[in-house]
Amino acid sequence: MNARELTIRGLILGALVTTIFTAANVYLGLKVGLTFASSIPAAVISMAILSAVKDSSILENNIVQTVASAAGTLSAIIFVLPGLVIVGWWTGFPFWQSFLICLSGGVLGVLFTIPLRRAPRRRASRPRK
Repeated sequence: MNARELTIRGLILGALVTTIFTAANVYLGLKVGLTFASSIPAAVISMAILSAVKDSSILENNIVQTVASAAGTLSAIIFVLPGLVIVGWWTGFPFWQSFLICLSGGVLGVLFTIPLRRAPRRRASRPRK
């Protein structure tokens, strides 16, 4: 069996979970002052959703978890933006510029993370007699 790892279904599910967890992290961070790690809940949620699909695999679940773990990183914007306002470097709110910077940072993070996870598999060498 050749299990697929990087699928459109996995990327879409990861993006959905990332959107939900980033919004929850930003709200919680602004309301309470701390955020939660989104990697483990994302893995559990994606495993529950992907278990309903017949041809899903643990590798696809791993991709969803990798994409969704970006939610913890993206929610750090709640600490950066107020700091820039306090220092006086940010006087307005250029929504589209901020959106595109956050989007490109998230996409680049995912694109660089996926190839780095693939470690070459080595066969165990047998001792010669």
